[in-house]
Amino acid sequence: MNTKPQMAEPIDKQKVAAAFGRAAHSYEQHNELQRRSGNALLTRLPDWADTGLDLGCGSGWFAPPLKQRAAQLLALDLSPAMLQQATQKADITPICADMDAMPLPSQSLDWIFANLCLQWSADPATWLKGWSDRLKPGGVLVFSTLLAGSLHELEQSWRQLDGHAHINRFIEPETLELHLTATGRRWQLEQVTEQLCYPQLKDLLLDLKGIGANRVNGSRRPGLLGKQAWQRLNLIYPVNNQGHCVATYRLAYGVIYG
Repeated sequence: MNTKPQMAEPIDKQKVAAAFGRAAHSYEQHNELQRRSGNALLTRLPDWADTGLDLGCGSGWFAPPLKQRAAQLLALDLSPAMLQQATQKADITPICADMDAMPLPSQSLDWIFANLCLQWSADPATWLKGWSDRLKPGGVLVFSTLLAGSLHELEQSWRQLDGHAHINRFIEPETLELHLTATGRRWQLEQVTEQLCYPQLKDLLLDLKGIGANRVNGSRRPGLLGKQAWQRLNLIYPVNNQGHCVATYRLAYGVIYG
């Protein structure tokens, strides 16, 4: 098994903020995967605490159930437009900041809820160590993230078409486990597979655009996709017995103990 740590992919935070800002009003029409993973994380959280953090809160979909578990709910996001949506859903303390900057003091949080945001970190190892250090003794950090192999149908179809991946690169499970061990804390990790089905390929691509998850790291294919290339991509993409396009996601659910 190769245990050499991966080099972090460059993340353009301005592009991330802009993409999620544009998606703020459409986000909840396209966030089925985030709903599934977030509901799984809720089962790993304490029932009640003084101070909790919704890290990478997005439009605040989980703010109401999270507020029921904390006297004070902090909500951090890079996008002001997303935070504006979140403030309308629950009584939160909004923090507009880069999660890699970790603008909160050590041992200040009873729990951290981080649903599908780790993959946007420029340095996952530092992210895991830094945010786990923000836990009070006895606190928990629960997170979900995408693993290598996610969206493999889309990646392989694009590569067959033009030799480019067209999707973000995601962390290998072995690398994630190394990062968790490096925190020096107790942790647990579960790997699951989720599949979403779409009547047409354009519906899948609209979902990715609608949640702001456009390709932002690694090399891009230059130029726009022409009509003929689009038709070829539709023919290349695999479908199931019902004729639907399937998108496979490999997810990790993690818990770090304070």
